[in-house]
Amino acid sequence: MKLIDIEGKIFSKIICGSNPFYGHSHFSEARNKEYLARFDDEYIMQTIRVCLSKGINTVESCANERIWKIVSSLQSDTEIQYIGTTRIDETSGLKTHQKKLQFLLDIKADACVIHSQFADRPPQAGEIKGLKPLIDRIHEHNLIAGISTHKVSTVELCEKMNYGIDFYLFPLNPAGFVYPGYDGKETVGDRIQLIQSIAKPFIIMKALASGRIPPCEGIPFVLENIKENDLIALGFGSADEVEETLDIVEKHL
Repeated sequence: MKLIDIEGKIFSKIICGSNPFYGHSHFSEARNKEYLARFDDEYIMQTIRVCLSKGINTVESCANERIWKIVSSLQSDTEIQYIGTTRIDETSGLKTHQKKLQFLLDIKADACVIHSQFADRPPQAGEIKGLKPLIDRIHEHNLIAGISTHKVSTVELCEKMNYGIDFYLFPLNPAGFVYPGYDGKETVGDRIQLIQSIAKPFIIMKALASGRIPPCEGIPFVLENIKENDLIALGFGSADEVEETLDIVEKHL
């Protein structure tokens, strides 16, 4: 597995996303229920262990006590990085981005991501109100700061305003899928041009369009259109899916 250096921290080229762990399929209620039934704590740990055996060294997840307990228990046996986001959802009683961020700072997450719920709000007076102080707060704790965003315009504004963001979590796949109901006008070409025009690392999400694109199609497309220092976050629906998908990744890397 290739390794990528972001501000002195070493992350695997492919990282383990976590939407399936929480029943977030972005596909159907039936699949949500299937994921929730499968992914108890023991099976989450088993899936992450398979990822580790295949060279993945990083888990990306919304900040919550459950995933941190699992990740921290694995850290006693092996080196594993944790990228936490401030996504507000049912996985935690923390219901503000500020409280989520404080949780990540307290546990010293390897990278902290301000979620698109905050970053993709309509700009006010040409800026994303409140974002710069959150990024500064992460850096004051000597941690790596990122944002997740679905919008080309958000990345462009962050670069223009020089918010000091170290990396972007950003969707790319050949279908142009972001999430059901997304009303943005960006084309796949717009996304590729943005990723390639900015030197900072991108962590690509939705590479398989939430299960709409098979790995044998989605992974080669993404790898061919990102930079050497970009990463890909993949959510795996089962431990077996880890094996199959990472075999495809290995062929193309």
